[in-house]
Amino acid sequence: MGSCCKIKNLLGGTLVIVCIMSSCIPPGCMIKKAEFKNCTNDTIFIGVSHYDNIDSVYDIVFPKYVSNDTTYISQWNGMNIHTFDFIYPDSMCVTGENYLFANSDTCYFFLIKRGDAKSVSYSWDKICSLHLFRKRIVVRNKEGEYDTNIR
Repeated sequence: MGSCCKIKNLLGGTLVIVCIMSSCIPPGCMIKKAEFKNCTNDTIFIGVSHYDNIDSVYDIVFPKYVSNDTTYISQWNGMNIHTFDFIYPDSMCVTGENYLFANSDTCYFFLIKRGDAKSVSYSWDKICSLHLFRKRIVVRNKEGEYDTNIR
């Protein structure tokens, strides 16, 4: 009975310490979500870049919903792309705001329609060479606000 109480006290004390330590993390170090809404009529993939060049896409915006379709599509610019990486019309999607605006107040979204990607068998090179993408520039103002509707 005594060792059971010791274990409970040890676990309780550890939990208190973890809670205290996590409250000491500076707000700037916390990952803040950036949520967007797909206001297009298309199912789209959104590649993210800090540069005005589709070949500099380094990350994606993820759908906020969970999809059971894990079908592998292709590798685009070093990223494994799956069916669940596409965002349906009128759906919410999310990425880390810290990553979007790490070095500047501007980032670039490259939008690829699923239908266009399918028409060239999901090839990154074909999508780029045929310019089967649209670009959207996201700019954060002095108050830290930016347009969250993707049109």
